[in-house]
Amino acid sequence: ITNVRGLHKDTIAEHVILMMLALARRLPEFFQQQAAARWHKLELSEIAGDTVGIVGLGSIGQEVARRARAFRLRVIGTRFSGAPVDVADQTFGPDGLEQVLRQARWVVLACPLTERTHRMIGAEQLDWIGPNGYLINIGRGELIDEPALISALQEGRIAGAGLDVFATEPLPAESPLWRLPNVVITPHVAGSLRDYIGRATEVFCENLRRFRAGQPLHNEVDKLRGY
Repeated sequence: ITNVRGLHKDTIAEHVILMMLALARRLPEFFQQQAAARWHKLELSEIAGDTVGIVGLGSIGQEVARRARAFRLRVIGTRFSGAPVDVADQTFGPDGLEQVLRQARWVVLACPLTERTHRMIGAEQLDWIGPNGYLINIGRGELIDEPALISALQEGRIAGAGLDVFATEPLPAESPLWRLPNVVITPHVAGSLRDYIGRATEVFCENLRRFRAGQPLHNEVDKLRGY
């Protein structure tokens, strides 16, 4: 079994930075004001000098890290092996999640959904992020305990969230997430490319050639890890 790991890394990394800037510069609220022809200044912040914690420093997470460094953020994160990567200032294994969440103003979930990561972000982990922190999820919706996230956002226990994936998709119209001013929602499009089919087909054809030639395949799935 193979996949197209890495195909989406650039576009998803761009989407993460988009969400960070949108939340820091309060773009959703400005869009509402624009629609109402209302001129009202809001208190804004910058991301330069902040710490971003990337949960899952794989191909996508490392591209997020590269772009974050260009915006002068400090980068920390976790990866399954715990081995350091050159684009992060500090790298932890999975048991370092609390350290990452407590240090980071911006937390980015870029890890796969497995038995180990299912609902890895619950009420306790959201409290580690704290009232000045933001959570961005471009992994899978079930990495988060969604009711716990809604409560934390409503009560101001975290500052905001950028969400591209959800436990139920499409996100039901009755979900409170739609109406929270401190949330940016996109409909699972962070990985969208100009020519996804063409680029995915190239990966498939190269693996088919390798398979027929008895050569090692690209992006072979580790069935024990689940990705």
